[in-house]
Amino acid sequence: MEFIRSSLLKNYTTATEVKKIDLPVNALSHIVISMDGYNVTDEATLAEILAFINSVKVEKSGVTILNLQSEDLYGLNCFLFGRRPMLEGKVATDNQRRVLSLVVPFGRKLYNPAECYPASKKGELTMTIDTTVPATSLDNSTLNIETVELVGATPTRFLKSVMNVIQAPSATGDREWDLPIGNDLVGILLRMTTFSQASSHSYGVDGFTLMVNNKEFLYSFARTQCLVGDMGLVLDGQSGVIAAQGANLPADTVFIDFDPNGDGEYLVKTAGASRVHAVLNMGVAEATYGTVVELVNV
Repeated sequence: MEFIRSSLLKNYTTATEVKKIDLPVNALSHIVISMDGYNVTDEATLAEILAFINSVKVEKSGVTILNLQSEDLYGLNCFLFGRRPMLEGKVATDNQRRVLSLVVPFGRKLYNPAECYPASKKGELTMTIDTTVPATSLDNSTLNIETVELVGATPTRFLKSVMNVIQAPSATGDREWDLPIGNDLVGILLRMTTFSQASSHSYGVDGFTLMVNNKEFLYSFARTQCLVGDMGLVLDGQSGVIAAQGANLPADTVFIDFDPNGDGEYLVKTAGASRVHAVLNMGVAEATYGTVVELVNV
């Protein structure tokens, strides 16, 4: 087996634009997106650096394979790989260069010839990246994008990751969210606006229940504060314990894991189901971002 790691976009000056790029034709393990820039007066925060990228979309002939905002891609990297993405240049100095790289995955494990995106024809597979220049926090910014192809790989499955905007309900309490049917579900990433706050026990979403054919399955009202605790199972605990060290990373995010051991034992089989949905117990009547991670058979 052979892999090819090559440059798709090199030292590209970031602009406020939507840029569409053709992807390679060989089977694709993953894409690496690196963004960098110089501090403007003070140290640029992770949130400010993530603001470079509004969204990343990968499509084949108009069919969506991945569509995530940068915050959700960061969170997926954390929970899928059990490591936080590297952020270089942790210095609060004007014009210090800061670099953040994110991985766009097509398998739960990288470099896996059995689980990656299959080979395609030239021009069929594309990536669209929507960027904004945050000039008040970083300047002289550039993008570098690389791809990792697996030559000759004939995968049996690949990862599909799509973020949904779950619109704000009219009131707090239970609301239903229909999930896709047909593929195995790997997990759900929930990113909220309201997280830990003063004088309140409420989150944007207070609890999560999974329903398959109108019966509770795997998760029966999992509390958000306990799901936050699950982060310690895959990451190296808290990134800081006092205010000056910043919030938990990934921020405002929990992962409902249907593949905790990475062996497929607990994947949610949706093929043939009449309905699969989540019941979100809303602590605050606000919009929520929900990313569904699926395993698609080729």
